[in-house]
Amino acid sequence: MLIINGYGFASLDLAFYFVIYAFLGWILESGYTWAEEGHFVNRGFLNGPFCPIYGFGSVLLIILLKPLLSNIPMLFAGAVILTSALEYATGFVLEKIFHEKWWDYSNRRFNLQGRICLRFSIYWGIGAVIMLKTIHPAISRMVSKIPYDAGTVFIGGLALYFTADFIHTLRSVAQLRTLVEQIQLLRYETRETIELFKEASLEALEELRADIRARHEELIARASSGSRRLFKAFPNLGLGQHENLFRELRERLIQKYGEK
Repeated sequence: MLIINGYGFASLDLAFYFVIYAFLGWILESGYTWAEEGHFVNRGFLNGPFCPIYGFGSVLLIILLKPLLSNIPMLFAGAVILTSALEYATGFVLEKIFHEKWWDYSNRRFNLQGRICLRFSIYWGIGAVIMLKTIHPAISRMVSKIPYDAGTVFIGGLALYFTADFIHTLRSVAQLRTLVEQIQLLRYETRETIELFKEASLEALEELRADIRARHEELIARASSGSRRLFKAFPNLGLGQHENLFRELRERLIQKYGEK
């Protein structure tokens, strides 16, 4: 393939590595959840079967750890450092952009602000060594046989797909935040209204409560499929602002639509 970058890798090859490892990462995440919870959950940030953090992380490992391939201890140490730094940075950026926590290791020993923990950092290091020493050589040979023109068209199409999927996911996140804010506002208005009508008859208060419950259910029914998927994919979503409301909304959506 053509278009060689400064690291000695073809840029189109790296694009294929990103896609392949993003897909394999999605399989790993979804398979882990299946084993833990007994049912399928799409664990990707995107709607499609890809986890971009795995694709990006794998490309970084392939490029930066190439000089260490013959030294297993150093390769492992480098992989632990790189994957931990990437996971921490990703968690930090997502929290700053969306003002919510997307995963949380706070209940695990030797964690750093809940974004990374020693146990999973070791897992990532072991996985990276296995990937670089056994899996990647086969993938590299396979990718090298892809015709340049066909590969360019394929990656171009996938780039458009990733862009559309990313925009759709951002819309789902925005809709979810709007839903939470609307429910929060409804609850505030409810307290204010009940306080104003506390001297009303019991029948009038019951009618008021019934109306409020109906409005509450109407808001929950507005939750898009994308918003519901995000709740399933990221159980710790909402550990920042409105923590209790996020947990309650997640439970209500599970009751209404089920886990599967």
